[in-house]
Amino acid sequence: MKRERIVAIVNRKGGSGKSTTTLNLAGALADLGLRVLAVDLDPQASLTRLLSDDPVERGIGACISAPGQSAAELIRNTGAGIDLLPGDRSIEAAALALNDSPAGFLRLRRVLARLEGYGVVLLDTPPALGFAVSSAVLAAGWAVLPTATTQQDIDALVDTLGAIDELAEDEMHGARRLAIVPNAVHRDRPDQGGLAALQGAYGELVAAPIPHAAAIKRALNRRLPLSRTEPGAAPMAAYRALARRVADAIAGPAPDGAGAAPEKEAAHVGAIV
Repeated sequence: MKRERIVAIVNRKGGSGKSTTTLNLAGALADLGLRVLAVDLDPQASLTRLLSDDPVERGIGACISAPGQSAAELIRNTGAGIDLLPGDRSIEAAALALNDSPAGFLRLRRVLARLEGYGVVLLDTPPALGFAVSSAVLAAGWAVLPTATTQQDIDALVDTLGAIDELAEDEMHGARRLAIVPNAVHRDRPDQGGLAALQGAYGELVAAPIPHAAAIKRALNRRLPLSRTEPGAAPMAAYRALARRVADAIAGPAPDGAGAAPEKEAAHVGAIV
């Protein structure tokens, strides 16, 4: 699997909507005719529990600890029309086992490189900067960063972008920034102020905001992407636009300046009113 077809869904903060974004982006990409694999790198395994009832005997962490083990053997078909490489707490064991390995962060890249037959691979990551996130960033060609719109969430977004940049500064070049995805955006003044701050700081990197909608919750309760439950729901326009952005990125060369820090970026992005 070429890195250009691997997309890491990252943000160090919990509640930013990473698993929800992974699920619904996967559904929208499948609608474009792409075969999608979702990889659950979160020890909490929220995406795995959402998509599969079967117990996990071996998760992706087992393959990272011993890269000779075939990840393809662990892949599950799901009722959501998305293939799943399940996660469990073995990712934590892998982090400990590889603590002293100078190439430990590159193990995931080696595991995923052996996979074939997918148009796109989405990496769902945990809400923390650490082994799993660094491994995902170094395995992927692109990074999608979901975020809420409070100042606390935006600060966490800046931290996450900084961590990606720090890897690059150490010549560990990984995922290029593809999209910042404002999640669960209300029409109220605080959310709109946060959205304006993001757009002012990051410009076209900010994707169409995902509006707050009960339809997303209903889809999660049914354990399916929104594209399968309510394809006409308002958030689907934003998910489809994000899917097109991903599809265009994986189909062509990286845009000029990809991965570079935006000129307006700062420790605090604007002032949210």
